[in-house]
Amino acid sequence: MVYDDYSLIFNKFLKMSSSMMEETDYLKNIEKIIDLAGEYCGAECGFFYTATDDKFLNLEYSYNNKLKQKKYGSDNNIYLPNIYLPESKAKKQKSAIEISILNNEIVNLNSIYSNQETDNSFFANYDALNNYNSLALISIPLINHKGYVIGGVQFTNPQNASGKSISFTKEMQDGIISICNFAALFLENKKLGEDYVQLMESFIEVLARAIDAKSPYTGAHCQRVPVITRMLATAAVQQTSGPLKNFEMSNDEWYALNIASWLHDCGKVTTPEYVVDKATKLETINNRIHEIRNRFEILRRDAHIEYLKKRLANVAPQEELQAEFVSKVDELEKEFDLVAKCNIGDAPLTDAEIASLEEISKKQFVRYFSRTKGISWAERDNIEDLEKASHPEYENLLQNRKDHIFGQYNRGELYNLKVRNGTINKEEREKINEHIVVTIDMLKALPFPKELSNVVEYAGAHHERIDGKGYPNGLRGDQMSIPAKIMAISDVFEALTANDRPYKEPKKLSQVLSIMQYMKNSGHIDPDLYEVFIKAGVYKEYADQYVSKEQIDEINPEDYL
Repeated sequence: MVYDDYSLIFNKFLKMSSSMMEETDYLKNIEKIIDLAGEYCGAECGFFYTATDDKFLNLEYSYNNKLKQKKYGSDNNIYLPNIYLPESKAKKQKSAIEISILNNEIVNLNSIYSNQETDNSFFANYDALNNYNSLALISIPLINHKGYVIGGVQFTNPQNASGKSISFTKEMQDGIISICNFAALFLENKKLGEDYVQLMESFIEVLARAIDAKSPYTGAHCQRVPVITRMLATAAVQQTSGPLKNFEMSNDEWYALNIASWLHDCGKVTTPEYVVDKATKLETINNRIHEIRNRFEILRRDAHIEYLKKRLANVAPQEELQAEFVSKVDELEKEFDLVAKCNIGDAPLTDAEIASLEEISKKQFVRYFSRTKGISWAERDNIEDLEKASHPEYENLLQNRKDHIFGQYNRGELYNLKVRNGTINKEEREKINEHIVVTIDMLKALPFPKELSNVVEYAGAHHERIDGKGYPNGLRGDQMSIPAKIMAISDVFEALTANDRPYKEPKKLSQVLSIMQYMKNSGHIDPDLYEVFIKAGVYKEYADQYVSKEQIDEINPEDYL
């Protein structure tokens, strides 16, 4: 029935307003508001519509008091499929709600079917499906604070206090607008929240893709770690026995883990590409093995010149001189082969190989051209003896010079060739490790809402180890959350299975799992999560989608537990 005193409906709204503030489901609040507006004007039926950014008109909620019926969301598609507004705009005859939404106009009809100017097919369909008879109608657009139409409401069949069907009056119209303004407010807040989430997620993905794009080799790491993280977290939550049987994650924790997995390497924006992608020990922007090879070429040429001079001077028989020259060339080739092998870094160096490098480095060649020409002022200021560098000079075949040191980086040739494992030297390793500190600092600087407060912890611990020997904080397993330990496994597995790293050849899946099994046994990764990773087939699910077929070989899971 219609209210004669608007204050009664206002008092009713005040009483339910506190519960509305606590309600997290915006559609429940919309239901309360639309029902209250319908109660105020005595309407038997009410309809709530949203107009989306992608220009669709959706019927989100409807009620019919006479039929004791309520429908939510897509259940209303039986009455009205989503309408594409640009197509509606081109129609000659539009429905009442289309007129309200497109023209920001109130439509008030005393008799729906007597009006020939509007398209009444919606109500014809509604009445036929429900054996109902729609009579009077009011259609009102919902406006946000900027004046944009963001939705609309419709009410039909108002009744007076005696239950007699009447038309919508101007007073009813004003009351409906006043009440439904709250619906517009909830709708706008929902949209602002969705826009905020979408903006944040888009920014996160853009940042992750930008980090990947820095390197032509690690181009999918930030995009694939979230995939493995989600797979392993899902498997962990599904455990019904064992140490993880009670592990659960709330919606907020799932969301925080997703964001953390996308942002776990955001600190790499400060890491030079040539360090991240360093494929050989002598690589900076280019591989300096070519420079060293030229020095060997010089020594070979010098040996050839010396041989020819001795031939001309007849200092010894030709066969003897020939053998001496061939011996020198053979020695140079073997020495260069060793330098080239050490430069690759695919196997640990032995003490004997390091001793040989040091002996080779002592060999000298004559540099005739100045080292001070064609360089920047910064490089020139870094040269220890400008006078010496400007004139011809004997120089070592492999060099460690003062001007090889740039800030925290040491580009010394012998220094880098003597790296025992891999291609990264001590200073470069520190720079790479620094990215996680930068990641933590960057994430701490972001004003995450309370429900995302775990993002920093999840993302910042993916290089920690269960035995406390990781970085940057040396956390032990009992000091790390399960989601953080999940991310550590995801990061390792993606890096090991990747086939685009210049410093290592693609590994077979069996090799990857052998390495991870060793990491589990040596206190690197969490053993309980690793067991889930193997037993639940997370490794296989990921490999089938993202690892090249050439890398996938026969796996017996029991062999890797």
